[in-house]
Amino acid sequence: MTILYIETNFLMSIAEGQDPQADLLLFNPPPSIQIYIPNICYIESMAVFKQKKQAITNFTKIMNERRREARRDLSSNHAQSLAVNLDQAIIDNNYLLNDLDTRLSSAIDRQQAKSKCIYLENHILQDTCSAILTQPGQMLVNNDLMDNLILRTIIHHATLPTSPRQEKAFISNNTKDFDKPEVKYALRNAGIRYFTMTQHFLDWFNSRSLT
Repeated sequence: MTILYIETNFLMSIAEGQDPQADLLLFNPPPSIQIYIPNICYIESMAVFKQKKQAITNFTKIMNERRREARRDLSSNHAQSLAVNLDQAIIDNNYLLNDLDTRLSSAIDRQQAKSKCIYLENHILQDTCSAILTQPGQMLVNNDLMDNLILRTIIHHATLPTSPRQEKAFISNNTKDFDKPEVKYALRNAGIRYFTMTQHFLDWFNSRSLT
């Protein structure tokens, strides 16, 4: 059995269509893989979705304003062509928002059916909040409460005395925060291999299975 940890970006990569292998893995994980996710990732994924929805909505408003301006230009063929193209762009932008919503909901439903939650411990929340306020430079991830909570929750779970002694892995394409020497060192000390892409994890997992 291999323990696989995932986090918010795993769900969002499925929602945004950026990691087809993540979708396939979550849809039909091998029997020898047990997937875990911190429960706070649900909250963060909703917050991220809200931000992306607002960005798409704002872009639609900008296109609507530009379309109205183009339609008022009765002399330029380019303006009329732009108005027509913006008509389609607005429609496609709304479809994109619907796709994002549908895929995120589907990813969360699959995750709940195929994996287990790790619940945030009170002492991790208290220690992390205190450190963010008093010793921000000592945090594994600078100035990011949620990423530190996620990371500490995963490491804590992996190092519990009752934790299964199987091999452990962590997938996150959040390379900005997690693909750092100090973070990878902390994960390695907890017996966790870090992968930035689902395909990289699958290549490693399948190579193990063949030996």
